Amino acid sequence: MQPKIEFRKVDFAYQTEVSVLKHVSFQVQPGQTVALVGANGSGKSTIAKLLTGLLTPNQGSILVDQTTLTPQNMAELRQRIGLVFQNPDDQIVGATVAENTAFGLENRNVSRPEMQRRVQMALEQVEMWEYRDREPGLLSGGQKQRVALASALAITPEILILDEATSMLDPQAKQELNQIIQRLQQQVGLTIILITHDLEMLALAERVIALDRQQVAFTGTAAELFHQEDLLMRMQLELPFSLQVQRDLAAQQVPLPANDLNEKELIAWLTKLL
Repeated sequence: MQPKIEFRKVDFAYQTEVSVLKHVSFQVQPGQTVALVGANGSGKSTIAKLLTGLLTPNQGSILVDQTTLTPQNMAELRQRIGLVFQNPDDQIVGATVAENTAFGLENRNVSRPEMQRRVQMALEQVEMWEYRDREPGLLSGGQKQRVALASALAITPEILILDEATSMLDPQAKQELNQIIQRLQQQVGLTIILITHDLEMLALAERVIALDRQQVAFTGTAAELFHQEDLLMRMQLELPFSLQVQRDLAAQQVPLPANDLNEKELIAWLTKLL
């Protein structure tokens, strides 16, 4: 299978700063969910901007469906990528939820009947159709982020990038957004890139790419990453709470199950233990 996205020895440096990315290479397969993790300033968001054409690599090449991104084809390739930012207020541009969701379609000259169909479809996917006539500014942070996600889904992208999309949400809103992402994985078959510093989100990813010292330092599963303690420390990332509890119990020589447990499994196991 040919990769959906490929970075080949990509270098990038901002004019006023030292190098951000050095010889970064990785692939993302069609329909795969990949998480990009790393410390602040490690280049995670820079990769998203390079992929969407907001930045241009100093060296190397970026390919989508085996086509190298160039200034000439970037506008066309960008049509196939949906992006959700960290702050949902940055993507609120319409007077109502429906108008906000339709904004990207209007820029693409989509016909009104097709626009209405896509807006309803996208808002239903994120469970916000009943709020279609609501003013976005009156919504909660989690609801705003779902509207931002609907706006990205309405353009029917092949690639969806979520750039720290849950970092400003409370635990309940984060859980609701994660559940929506899981449904999209199962029902839509999008290629999804999760840019995050929240290791709990890695449960959604089939593969994790960790950036450290301007390079790809790790590629593998989340479970494998959680055992790279030195790397996690350098990236200033903390283990999910359930795993930290299990590490603390192991340090006290408490016998644990062979496999790491998520939070629900850990609670069930501790309940039986007690």
